[in-house]
Amino acid sequence: MSAGDVEETVVLEVGAETVRLRPSAPAGEPAAKPRRPPPGPRREHPAGRRFAAGEHPAPPSHPVVLPQISTDPLDELVDRMRPRLRKAVDGLQVAAALEADGCTDRIARVEYGFTDVFALAAEVYSRLGPQIPDEPAPAAAHRGRWERVRVLAHGPLYALPSAVFPAVLAVFGQRSLVLALALAGGLGWMYSGTAAYAAYKLLGAGRLRATARLLAGTTLGAPLAGAMAGIVVVVSAGGGAALILLTAGQLAYQMAGTVLVFYRQEERLAATMLPAVLAGGAYLLGGPSLRPMAVTIAVAGLIAAFVVALVATRGRGADGEPSGRAVLRAHRSGLAGVTCYGLCSAVLLLHAQAPYLLTRFDVAASVVPLIMVMGFVEWRAERFHRLVVALTRRIERPAAFRAAVWRLIARDTIACLAVTAVPALALVAWFAATGRLTAGGVLMTAAHVVLGGAYLAGFLLAGFERHVWLCASLLAAVAAHVGVGALLGVSPLFGPPTAVGVDAALHLGSVLALQALFLLGLAPLVGQARYYR
Repeated sequence: MSAGDVEETVVLEVGAETVRLRPSAPAGEPAAKPRRPPPGPRREHPAGRRFAAGEHPAPPSHPVVLPQISTDPLDELVDRMRPRLRKAVDGLQVAAALEADGCTDRIARVEYGFTDVFALAAEVYSRLGPQIPDEPAPAAAHRGRWERVRVLAHGPLYALPSAVFPAVLAVFGQRSLVLALALAGGLGWMYSGTAAYAAYKLLGAGRLRATARLLAGTTLGAPLAGAMAGIVVVVSAGGGAALILLTAGQLAYQMAGTVLVFYRQEERLAATMLPAVLAGGAYLLGGPSLRPMAVTIAVAGLIAAFVVALVATRGRGADGEPSGRAVLRAHRSGLAGVTCYGLCSAVLLLHAQAPYLLTRFDVAASVVPLIMVMGFVEWRAERFHRLVVALTRRIERPAAFRAAVWRLIARDTIACLAVTAVPALALVAWFAATGRLTAGGVLMTAAHVVLGGAYLAGFLLAGFERHVWLCASLLAAVAAHVGVGALLGVSPLFGPPTAVGVDAALHLGSVLALQALFLLGLAPLVGQARYYR
């Protein structure tokens, strides 16, 4: 290299030595070997690096740190699972995620050297490091005393129209009314339950406008569906146009109540139907002379509730919002399951009550305590998930976690039974005071008290979307009641109700079996922490 050439120098610090490298060499010339700088006076570079006299400092360089590749399979597992475990709060949730990923005790022993999945999960959790904080979430809606009262009021709100049933029954006075009420009640339960499920799925996907349109459309379609049910009854069992209007109004109220409960406007539903309740009470006290007034006010209240529900769906969401059809298609199996569950639930209640609606008031009224406390059952089911999430933060071992969840289910079941028993005992006491108390009425009332506890487990299963098990259990209970009753010759569905006490005892046994089936369906679910993340 001539003296006029400018030499580029790359300086590397290797231990205590400074090595100068020549990045390239002309063809045919050997590459420069690393050598020590010659002795002599040195001068300091402003950055602190030393160079021999006469040398020019190289341009400043930036160190590049190469990533270290871990050969520890446990580190690889932690890195792979980290995106899914960024919100894990304990080793139990890590164990649930590992099991869901296919990790077994054998894999934990053979590949990672731990005794089981839970020991492996504890080590993975310790290596995850601190949690990655989420973006600040908007403040949650205040769930204070009013929120609890709101949920507890759902049962009485749905039961409000029953206050005018005596006046309506007096107007019709025909046995086809029993079939009309049973058919419309079952159809309304199925119709409104499916609409509510679809609406909640759309709301969870952020489709506010699609949610409002769905609820508005199903509300408008409810009277038509009810009228079709009334036509079926009129054709098969007789009746007239008034019966068709009755079934149309029944579905209209059920769907209006669903919409107002969905938008948390229960007070408006109560305000629209309160005059009808007062009119129904006045009819019971004043007699037949007040019947036209009671029926007219009831019809006005129903129309008011229907209009208020439609108004509640207006102005929701923004223009340009994506369609909700893809969301509903993704949940079509759940929609089918909810529809079937609603139908089976209605069949369970109505098959036992319908034969006695016009002949045995004590048996027909036994369902009232259950309806009154359904809000309480719903509230206990709502808070269950929140309480179990709290358990995952305190309990590490799976056996202790399962035991704690079962204790929670037992406590809530006992609470639902006790709360349902309060109005049931009041009803029995009233029947005793009025001379209407019978063994059949007491047994049927006891069956509905048991259903208060069974429906808690049913709500929990519905939360896990185990609709197939729910429907199969409900149909099994109905088949047991009807089948054994037919064998004994006491089923009112195959003849006149001649042995009401025996039939009510069979129904009580069938709902006890239903409770056991629901708990059996919960058994493989409640102890797995991954369902509560």
